[in-house]
Amino acid sequence: MVAGPQARLRHSGISFTRRVVPPELTTTRQGIRISSPSLTALDLVPASPGYSIDDVLRTRTATIAGMYFALGLTTWRKGNTTRRRLLLDSRSEPWSPRERLAHRLLRGAGITRWRANVPIVCNGNLFFQDIAMDDCPLVIEIDGRQHLDPAAADYDRWRGNLLLLAGKQVLRFTAERLDDPEGFIDMIRRALVVCGAQAATRGRRSRIAR
Repeated sequence: MVAGPQARLRHSGISFTRRVVPPELTTTRQGIRISSPSLTALDLVPASPGYSIDDVLRTRTATIAGMYFALGLTTWRKGNTTRRRLLLDSRSEPWSPRERLAHRLLRGAGITRWRANVPIVCNGNLFFQDIAMDDCPLVIEIDGRQHLDPAAADYDRWRGNLLLLAGKQVLRFTAERLDDPEGFIDMIRRALVVCGAQAATRGRRSRIAR
């Protein structure tokens, strides 16, 4: 969205909407005033239910706090109820629609003590774990549609191997598997039991060694 002085704008195939944008929500790039990423993401919510929020979080061009700030400065807009609901739904900071769904399923099942997109360095490589459990080395990876690409699939396997060597235990789910919420949650619960038992065993061995 371009921000500028009021003018009568016409262009074939393009519709223009005039409104006042708080100066705190504009930025200047190459001499052109545009809306901030936080406001732009919120503006796009009606056309993309949450996807625009996912995009700015993934690219780290905006934050949840920044979007709440933008929402607070534009309280008069139609659709703010939906924007507020999606910001609440984004509190764990998903980076894709499928991650958003996975977060919602975990919260609905009462599975807590996890964080999203947690950085980890493996063999000199920086990765972001889609969902990492706090109390055990379980990592949940959500494969997007790109996993069908051979190069992407090869990268995912290499990345998974390095995570394993770093002591992580990885569960992978395709986007389609999330369409079976009960199966998704059941497998995670079973993995938590296994990982918890293994963590306890390592703890006992460590105490014996001392």
